[in-house]
Amino acid sequence: MKKLALIALTLSSFAANAANIHISPEIKMGPYVGSGISGLGLQLGVADVLGLDALYVSYSHTEAEILLDEDKLTTYRIGGQYQLVDNPMKMALQLEAGVVHYEGHRDYIWPDKSRSAEGKGASVSGSWVVFVNDNVGFRLGADINYIDQDKTLFGTNWSAMLSSGVVLHF
Repeated sequence: MKKLALIALTLSSFAANAANIHISPEIKMGPYVGSGISGLGLQLGVADVLGLDALYVSYSHTEAEILLDEDKLTTYRIGGQYQLVDNPMKMALQLEAGVVHYEGHRDYIWPDKSRSAEGKGASVSGSWVVFVNDNVGFRLGADINYIDQDKTLFGTNWSAMLSSGVVLHF
């Protein structure tokens, strides 16, 4: 949390020179098939700064439960949005990088036991944004997390999620 606060403080120093505020709530699907809509996230930052359409911090929390499996992924990332097309419709690309924190728990029916794991790793995200006007856009993207398999209950080092959200520039 201290790192996120430091990044937010840095972004606030850019806010004095920025023309707009960037806010983007999102919903997430993942981290495995059948978990459905299992998470929420938020991007918060400044728009029209440092040659970017937006510079922001991103936070998301995903919880997935299937039968006796429970996984929680929390991400903290910094990202930027770059406008690619302006006519006839404004389109942009968002790229983010940061860290992910994982917590998992498994209860087994036979034999009667349980396992837990906790770990940290790297997280990246990419999204495509299509604006309907200068202030409102819709985005669709994917998150990919890497956590050492020895520190998770996943069957692999990787986890992926789909995300969609609304982008607001004020």
